[in-house]
Amino acid sequence: MSRFLRPGWVVGHVLVLVAALVCFRLAWWQLDRSEEADGTIQNFGYALLWPAFGIAFVYMWIKFMRLEAERSAQEEQEHRESLELMFAEAESFTAEAAGVGSVTGQERPGDGSGETGAGTMEASAPGGQDSGSPAGVVDDEDDDPELAAYNRALAALAEKDRRAR
Repeated sequence: MSRFLRPGWVVGHVLVLVAALVCFRLAWWQLDRSEEADGTIQNFGYALLWPAFGIAFVYMWIKFMRLEAERSAQEEQEHRESLELMFAEAESFTAEAAGVGSVTGQERPGDGSGETGAGTMEASAPGGQDSGSPAGVVDDEDDDPELAAYNRALAALAEKDRRAR
C-alpha cells in the first residue's frame, strides 16, 4: 500500500477526487436548474447522470490500483522464481564442480568443522593466475546467507562462462 502514497500516485488520487467533486457539483447545479421556472426534464436527467460519472471515476481508479497491485505482485513472484532458478542452477553447478574437485586441485581450509562449503573452493583464472581472493580466506556465510548464495551464484555463472570459452 505504501507504493500508492508515492508522489505520482498522490497526484492521481487528487485528480480523481477533484473530478468526482466536480461531477457532484455539476449534478447539484443541474438539479437546481431543473427546479427553476425554465428548467426541463433534461436538466433533471443530467442531475442524475453527473453523479454516475463521478462514481465511475472513483470505481475506475480503484480498479486501476487493484490491477497495478496484482501486476506488481505477479512481477515480484516471477522475479523471486527467476532468482530461485538461478540459485538452483548455481548450486548444482557448484556441487558438480565440487564433485570433480576444485579448479586448481586444492581446497581452502574450512571453518574447522571438517566440511567444505561451495564458497570455500579456490579457483584460478585462465593462465594459472590467482582469481584475486587471498589464499586461506574463508567466506563467512553466516553474516548474510542470501548475499553468500548470490555470490556463489555469480561465481558459478562466471566459472560456467569461463569454461564455455
